[in-house]
Amino acid sequence: MEHNAGEIVELAVRRQNVNISELSRRLQVNRRTLYNWFRQKKLHTDVIFEIGKVINYDFTHDFEGELSGFGFKEDLIQYKNEGQSDHTNSVYYWMEKYIALLEDYKKLVRKSSLS
Repeated sequence: MEHNAGEIVELAVRRQNVNISELSRRLQVNRRTLYNWFRQKKLHTDVIFEIGKVINYDFTHDFEGELSGFGFKEDLIQYKNEGQSDHTNSVYYWMEKYIALLEDYKKLVRKSSLS
């Protein structure tokens, strides 16, 4: 079956709800490069693998054996266990922290107003 690797990767990125700017920053490529990859019928397996790690997606099911032997799942587990050191630089990481802080503050205000 003929498949378009770029379209498959783009669809996975969109389904994972990953911001293109954030993805380009974490891959250390510009956005134009990402959009060029999305238009290509064939992509190097290293590119697919790296995008998969960043978006937390296993492409082995999408590429019917082309990625077998790469140990994707094992590498993804190791990547998660390393603590994703650049994860703390993510806008979404800090946004979630901020929201959690606001919710905690709101609970404290309610608690003190009931006292």
